[in-house]
Parts: sequence; structure tokens; C-alpha cells
Amino acid sequence: MKRIVCFGDSNTFGYVPAAGARFDENTRWTGRLKNSLSAKNIQVIEEGVNGRTTVFDDPVGDDRNGSRMLSTILRKNDPIDCMVIMLGTNDCKIKFGADEDEITKGLDTLISMARLFDPEMHLLLISPAPVNEGVKTGRFTENFDDRSIEVSKRLANKYRELAGARDCAFLDAAEIIAADPSDGIHLNADAHSRLAAAAEKCLAESFPELFV
Repeated sequence: MKRIVCFGDSNTFGYVPAAGARFDENTRWTGRLKNSLSAKNIQVIEEGVNGRTTVFDDPVGDDRNGSRMLSTILRKNDPIDCMVIMLGTNDCKIKFGADEDEITKGLDTLISMARLFDPEMHLLLISPAPVNEGVKTGRFTENFDDRSIEVSKRLANKYRELAGARDCAFLDAAEIIAADPSDGIHLNADAHSRLAAAAEKCLAESFPELFV
């Protein structure tokens, strides 16, 4: 059985917009992907944590820094045929002051860690749906500002360039979904459904050997 690890933040965890609960396995995109691919003899492993960044430390908790947790996750889930990484939204928070170049460098660090662990591992980078104006009135308004919104919009082009340079597959989530306007960050049930379908299609086209 082939194994795919989905490494991400609250939108991989399945955080319900504005509510703080978690979507069930049949709703969140990773759960839907898991259910679909199980019939194709592929195991999908969900590794999403609320607030996770690429490489930035957050006093909320050590597990928020993706680079500090990735080695453990790689070892725990070994062997891994493919890793899907969707991170960058939390990197846009005011407190980190990061721009799109710094965030992309953080993602590149994660790619290097994964490749060092297993040079043969396939990688799919998903640029997250940008933060939108809903964040200004939602429960996370103190964490994001206009600059955060603009930086998040510029991630896709940077991630696309990085994917090409590092031989990774790439999916721009903004081409198919948007964050729910109730909080400007998180995906609603319909977005999860469409992201799952797009991710499966991208995986099948990019790495057909996983589906043999």
C-alpha cells in the first residue's frame, strides 16, 4: 500500500470557519481524500495542526513550527511515498512580519528536510487560499492585517517557482477555492470537497506510479 502524508495547518486539520470545531473525516479535504484513495490501495495520513507555520516559532506552542515537527512526523510515518505540504497562511500573521520571499524560504527548508530524509519521496506543494477581507471582522482580526492579506496573495507565484526549481508538483488552491468570509482564513465544507477532488487529480497526473 502506498502512503501519502498531508502536512499542514488548520485547513488540513479541518477547522470549521468561525466556529472552532473540527469537520469530520467525511467533510475535511484530507478525510475525503483518504476515503477516495483507500479504494486505490493508497493510505492518506493526516498531519494538520492549528496555527502551524513553515519555520516560525510561535509562543503558543512548539508544535506550531513545522520545521521542528517535520522530522518526527517523517520518522513516525516512514515509509512515505508522497508528502503533500499546504502551509503559509499562519506565516502571514502580523507577529512574524514575514514577506512572501521569507515564507517561501521556509517552505524550501521543509522540502530540503523531506528530501534529506528520503530523496525518492514525491512532494506536492499546495499554495493555500489567500487570507481575505473577512479576517478584518472575524475572530482572528488581531492576527492579520492588510499586509497579511497582500502577502498571502503573492505566495502562489513564489510557490510555483519553487516547485519548478525543486522538482515538486504544484497546486494553486486559489484557482479552485477561497477562504470562507466568516473569518477570512478557513475553508468551508464545499471548499474542502473541491480541494480534495483537485488534490486527487493533481496527484494522479503528477505521480501516476502511486496509482498503479
